[in-house]
Amino acid sequence: MTILQHFGFSEEPFGSSPDPRCLYSSPTHREALTSLHYSFENVRGFTALIAPPGMGKTTLLFRFLEDIRESAGSVFLFDVDSQCEPRELLACILRDMGMSPAPCFAEMHDQLNGALVAQARAGRKFVVVIDEAQNLSDAALEMVRLLTNFETPRTKLLQIVLAGQPQLADKLMQPSLLQLRQRISTICRLQPLSAEETTAYVDHRLKLAGYSGERLFTKEALGLIAEASQGIPRTINNLCFNALSLCRALKRKQVDGRIAAEAISDQQLMPVSKDSLPPRLDVAATAPEQRRQATRPAWLWVPAISLLLIVAEFGLLRLSGTSTSRSYKTAEVRSPDTKVLPAQASVMAPTAPNGPKTTPIQIRVEPHQTLISIAIEYLGSSDVQSLRQIQTLNPRLVDPDHIVVGQTIWLPRPTATSVQ
Repeated sequence: MTILQHFGFSEEPFGSSPDPRCLYSSPTHREALTSLHYSFENVRGFTALIAPPGMGKTTLLFRFLEDIRESAGSVFLFDVDSQCEPRELLACILRDMGMSPAPCFAEMHDQLNGALVAQARAGRKFVVVIDEAQNLSDAALEMVRLLTNFETPRTKLLQIVLAGQPQLADKLMQPSLLQLRQRISTICRLQPLSAEETTAYVDHRLKLAGYSGERLFTKEALGLIAEASQGIPRTINNLCFNALSLCRALKRKQVDGRIAAEAISDQQLMPVSKDSLPPRLDVAATAPEQRRQATRPAWLWVPAISLLLIVAEFGLLRLSGTSTSRSYKTAEVRSPDTKVLPAQASVMAPTAPNGPKTTPIQIRVEPHQTLISIAIEYLGSSDVQSLRQIQTLNPRLVDPDHIVVGQTIWLPRPTATSVQ
């Protein structure tokens, strides 16, 4: 069964093509589209659209061209070769207009002028959109500037939209392109979506796909997707598609936080190791109990266990009549850096402040390990005393619930009784 059949979609909700119907009107997208229309209606000559990759600028440009289709002719150039010469760029425009370019530059210039005059006599404007314009050479951009010289005493015959990544803004600031920059009347920018806008964006795409029914993504799942995608629409699409694929494979009807976390992990988008994510879902599991076990947010137990250990430690200290203030003399302990090489262990190893003066052992965190599992494996126990010793030897370990693969941790050398 396909995703469309499983969820009852009429079409793919998170496709990768720049479909203008799917444009989501975030504040910056709406403002940019309005600016493009205003510049077009007032024949401003040059407009620039700047956005990071994946923000939907191509989709927005297609929407703009669709809106003006009845009143203007247009040419859309995408990802022009960075080695493209001015002559070749002009030839690309003519070919897109349905003409065969003349052999010399001057004749091509006359061809374009004639076509633009014909459009104007017919009461139509003409727009050239160049996407990924940051790839153009300075010479090609200078030729683009000269295209705005096609004009009558009353109006310009050609309007140009330069769209590109932030590098385009940097390029336009070069002194050699000062004249081009002065002719750009409006610069539009697209910003990433907020968490609330990400939720609205997902709902917008699902509605276009014909989905109706219970909420398909839980609040927790949408929160994880918003954080991992950093508000980039293209990344949101990829995460939602993969989460829906996994949801279908598990024969479920709702993407919860567990499934979203798995999709994020598979895309390797979070700036943490996979240890911080829950164990992988068993897609093959069919028994109800297995599925319930797979969906339990096991990572939520770690903070709870830590809290219990802190409470237990506080109680033990109170019962023994000792002060709750620690006297570990951490200033005298040289804490190891996480990038310490094994050969440096004998030099950098700290000394346990209490107990036998033995040299601690150094381990590196492996996949799927937690501080509790490490204490049990190496010390034979994960009680308060064991965790306190680990914390004493690792003063930089400020959050014992947050260890990553490859991190160096010092452990007290186990005694004979601790490993029995």
